[in-house]
Amino acid sequence: MSISYWLDESLTSNNTKNYDYTIVGAGIAGLSTAYWLEKKSPHAKIAIIDKFSLAYGASGRNAGFVTCGSALHFNKLYEKFGQAKAQEIWQFSEMNRELLLKEIIQDEANKVDYKTTGSCTVIPDESHLGKFEKILKTMKTLNIAVDMIDAKTLQKEYAVKISAGAIEYKHDGIIHPVKLLKKIQSQLKNTDFIFGQEVFKIQSNETTAQVTTQKQIYQSTQVFLCLNGFVSQLMPEFNEIIKPQRGQVIVTEPMPQMIKGPCYLTQHLCYFRQLKTGEILIGGFRNHDAENENTAHDQATEKIQHALEDFAKNYFDNTTDIKINYRWSGIMGFTPDEQMMIGAHPSRKNIHMMAGCSGHGMGLSFHAAKKMVDNSFGEKLPDYLDIARLK
Repeated sequence: MSISYWLDESLTSNNTKNYDYTIVGAGIAGLSTAYWLEKKSPHAKIAIIDKFSLAYGASGRNAGFVTCGSALHFNKLYEKFGQAKAQEIWQFSEMNRELLLKEIIQDEANKVDYKTTGSCTVIPDESHLGKFEKILKTMKTLNIAVDMIDAKTLQKEYAVKISAGAIEYKHDGIIHPVKLLKKIQSQLKNTDFIFGQEVFKIQSNETTAQVTTQKQIYQSTQVFLCLNGFVSQLMPEFNEIIKPQRGQVIVTEPMPQMIKGPCYLTQHLCYFRQLKTGEILIGGFRNHDAENENTAHDQATEKIQHALEDFAKNYFDNTTDIKINYRWSGIMGFTPDEQMMIGAHPSRKNIHMMAGCSGHGMGLSFHAAKKMVDNSFGEKLPDYLDIARLK
């Protein structure tokens, strides 16, 4: 979307609203940023602006995994960055989970449908067994809580029928992402939510930053952009750094419980879980139409949806006639090295950014927001997250 001259009511607005901090984006990144800003500055006035509503973007369209990622994700980190850095990045996700439990979920897991279930990465067939055994050994060496489960256990606990087994990580879990955001929102004391206003201009100087929507001008000491795959729509200088990609999901009618936790079938770029009310959630299959899924256009497409539905009907037992109750898509943001981009804008004063979650927003954003806020107060960022690496 864009704002025309005729729609720009800020031109005739009689006042500028003043805040200490302005956050653009009301997803997990934006609300987490507000949470950590309130912890740092308990009396600061904060505004969160979103052109839609709470969790309308990727935060309300994901699978509800609170995970570090698949075992093959770890292996990709290991091959790209080496053992020490792969361990550091994995531990960053583990800390994200621990911070959510300590700061937000606390002893009210039922209010956000949170459950520690473990997750599994399926071994496609016997020919891949040696590779997976090597990955398992490396992860165990680094004290990551993984074990190999055999095909019989995999079918019993995750409903996977044809496989040579799986690597199971013990600490992953599932959650209702929108309930989580509402719980974070309930803990914010000095944050105003401004919905239905689209930011189309951001200006800044040595002392202030100004955000303009079609309704109002908001002035603050610092602005935090939490837009993930959409950041380049406001900051076109990041067009070649943050690439949007679409992900698609279906949810079936309720079925008897048969899947205990998140499951990754990486040969299909597929993942699934079962909700506590019995519905099966299935996402992925981007590799079936990779070129067309490299887009910021939010639309469920026939080709991917057919692949998801075919999987739902044919992969599990007794689901041949299963009904699909929900179909949706969401937009993710990817960086060249598939690590988040966090920190101060390299040339615009008093603007901070957090984008490029690369498919791991729920597993990273609460911790990443803390790092971004700490960085705005002068603390150093991990080098693999620092925006400066992507110059």
